[in-house]
Amino acid sequence: MEPILEGGSMDRPLAGRVALVTGGSRGVGRGVALGLGEAGATVYITGRTVQGRHPDLPQVSGSLEETAAEVTALGGMGVPVPCDHRDDAQVRAVVERIGQEHGRLDVLVNNVWGGYEGLHRWDERGQRWQAPFWEQPLELWDDMFVAGVRAHYVASALCAPLLIGAAGLVVNISFFAGQRHHGQENIPYFLAKNADDQMARAMANHLRPHGVTAVSLYPGLVRTEGVLLAPEGTFDFSNSESPQFLGRAVAALAGDPQRLARSGQVLVAAELGEQYGFTDVDGRRPRSIRAEYAEE
Repeated sequence: MEPILEGGSMDRPLAGRVALVTGGSRGVGRGVALGLGEAGATVYITGRTVQGRHPDLPQVSGSLEETAAEVTALGGMGVPVPCDHRDDAQVRAVVERIGQEHGRLDVLVNNVWGGYEGLHRWDERGQRWQAPFWEQPLELWDDMFVAGVRAHYVASALCAPLLIGAAGLVVNISFFAGQRHHGQENIPYFLAKNADDQMARAMANHLRPHGVTAVSLYPGLVRTEGVLLAPEGTFDFSNSESPQFLGRAVAALAGDPQRLARSGQVLVAAELGEQYGFTDVDGRRPRSIRAEYAEE
């Protein structure tokens, strides 16, 4: 299926559109912002790292200003907005600013996620992620649900009026782990991702009559800064994705006037690549890993 464009041009199909990507200083959020930027969108990017480096990721750079500059360099317009999504007042201020400056919002990407911070904060990277739940820090629950699921709900609720005015798109960034728990998978992570999926499904029921699409979107293995810090041999990158690949998936959905038919669904970026015909930044098209998480 070729991308279907609503306005704009073939090289800037989202020109004139306004997007909000939460948690876009680095990682998946940064990639999503870049994917929307190269499609010509104006992208508001929230996060806590204004300058310098994140305290849990001192080895890597990444800030709102850097992401915004890259979005603009790709042909969009990047707008960095400092925001801690655990503070509803700060989120409301971001939404009010978008409303005052544009009066509409075409795309909301709920990406902000505090659930991975413990991987960099704990003594042994990743080891306690697989530990039994009673051996894990209790704050991991709040990292997942307050700085993750609740933040997605709050942003969606506050943005809904602007999205309705634009017949927009809501995307919850989730993952296959939400579909099934097995082995020693992290329990708060499983529950949080499942909640994000169910939230998109439930929001779709409320938003569909207003022409707004709500979906949950899964990446595969993404080469984020944090993932690339893992010890050699931890991951097999042969079928991995750049963060920007997920952004191209969001841009393809945003540019499809038939997207409402997908509302409430769990979508996979690699499968959208096949359907819409886009590739990763290196020209490759990753394979879907859905089968690896299928119910036995």
